[in-house]
Amino acid sequence: MIKEEFNERISEFEEIMQRIASDVASGGIFEKISPSELLKKTEHYIDNLKDLAIKSEEIMLILKPEKAYTVKAVCKNFNQTLTTFKDILLQNSPDPLANSRLAFEQLRKALTDGSDLLLLMRDIRDNPSPIMDALITLKKASETKGPVISIQASEETQPLIKYVLGHIDELRAALMGLEKKVGEMKQIMRELQEESLKTLSHKTPTDPKKNEGENRKRQLSLSNFKAKENGRKP
Repeated sequence: MIKEEFNERISEFEEIMQRIASDVASGGIFEKISPSELLKKTEHYIDNLKDLAIKSEEIMLILKPEKAYTVKAVCKNFNQTLTTFKDILLQNSPDPLANSRLAFEQLRKALTDGSDLLLLMRDIRDNPSPIMDALITLKKASETKGPVISIQASEETQPLIKYVLGHIDELRAALMGLEKKVGEMKQIMRELQEESLKTLSHKTPTDPKKNEGENRKRQLSLSNFKAKENGRKP
């Protein structure tokens, strides 16, 4: 069952994260060791985490397709951090310890990014899309030949249930497409806001006090000019 499988992956993911954090806290993993040694101590952790993240992403998109944009963004960020960590350690450098320090910072970031991903995984596990949750339950009952009637389905509604079960993939694709469109609209709104700010920043704001002072100076100059002209009259 997809939920049980997802729960196992969450537990495994959390356990590996805790092991890394424990090794860092105890000094088992630290920045002042050679890149090869740091990679040797962490590579199995990193590979397992990437594999779990990829597989968990697939399940999260099924359980809550309306969160596809967030799921993909968080998973991409986490996997990119892990990739950068390994890439730094595999680079040739005249200063290997500098690479170790840079990679160690990426490892710390991976712990933070992994915590964000873990929170998202738990949230989707505990609060799946009601529609998808119901469909998955129905599909399980159908596959195991269990009594669909256990979900209080009458004979009249069973054909409808079978029809819905046969279109789960279509429904999931439609929800993902809708979420993508929402993400695109948000991006357009952000771009419009940025353009508006740029336009406003290029305009020179008028200063009412400054204009008032200039008007007074003009009035005084004009008064002085008139006074001089009147003084010249016989």
